[in-house]
Amino acid sequence: MALYIGTSGWAYPEWKARNETNGTDAGPGFYPARLPSTRWLEHYSRILSACEINVTFRNSQSDETYARWARSAPDEFRYAIKVHRRLTHVKQIAPEGPQRDFLDEFLRSAALLGPRLGVMLFQYPPTRKRDDGELARLLDALPDNHRFAFEFRHESWDQEEVHGLIASHNATAVLSETAGAPPTALPPGPFAYIRLRAAKYSPRARKAWRLLLQEEGAERDVYVFTKHEGVAADNPYGGIGLAQWLVRKTKLEHHPPRQPRETSGAG
Repeated sequence: MALYIGTSGWAYPEWKARNETNGTDAGPGFYPARLPSTRWLEHYSRILSACEINVTFRNSQSDETYARWARSAPDEFRYAIKVHRRLTHVKQIAPEGPQRDFLDEFLRSAALLGPRLGVMLFQYPPTRKRDDGELARLLDALPDNHRFAFEFRHESWDQEEVHGLIASHNATAVLSETAGAPPTALPPGPFAYIRLRAAKYSPRARKAWRLLLQEEGAERDVYVFTKHEGVAADNPYGGIGLAQWLVRKTKLEHHPPRQPRETSGAG
């Protein structure tokens, strides 16, 4: 079981440190001032353990792009790929005809990430109201060799029976959190998917989230993505700063204690 922690995207110039005339990094930032943007993903994937890709929502990506993403990250890194809007922002969410063909091609391309492909995220518009029949047909149409997460933003979907239906197909409902405090429980499923959307978390809320994530991560894989825009890169209470803090703290907390050295001779 593992915690995969990151943000939604990595290509944000505002995360880059300012560069003074003497060539040193003048201001706080996630990317060193002299690091070219072509190496940002490589840098990102050595510090954080996951990234939620948004660009796939609006534009289909080439096979070479997926291959480049795979090459740029270590083996243990995981991508969450947001499914194209042609599959979510449509009248019927159950894929049929050309829509089915598009889904198959999308899955084929994403699979080029190999083991670094963690989850595919279906994110629906707030106007999409609950329809159990459509959801059941969509779930039945998806292959069982990938992980899928579903974010329904209309309140009619936020029911235990909906979460249970999704979990019964080895998928999970997304928890998108904006208030700050963690819930008493996460949606069921073989893994968990959390989007921390608040711009700032108090020290108490941050600690509570860290404890919940560690508890859940001991039982199943957990994917966590913090807010990516409008938060300074050096703020440890939100955005990429929070993601870095969670990575550091969970690694420290999960580090196995040292075993005492064995001694020889009579005691």
